[in-house]
Amino acid sequence: MKTQLILATIVLSTATLTLSGCNSNSAKGAVVGAAVGAVAGRSTGDHSDRRTRDGALIGATAGAILAN
Repeated sequence: MKTQLILATIVLSTATLTLSGCNSNSAKGAVVGAAVGAVAGRSTGDHSDRRTRDGALIGATAGAILAN
């Protein structure tokens, strides 16, 4: 249940930034990185919510740094 909530939040954030025409490359990179990281974290290891959260955090950080 928590994982579905996390993934729904990521999807809604991505849609909001896309529809709002956000001009910040760092913000867009963070959202895309969070989505990719959450999926990667969930699909590896024991499929725990902790891995999903950690993957989203690491992905968001990496996405923001790379997009900047």
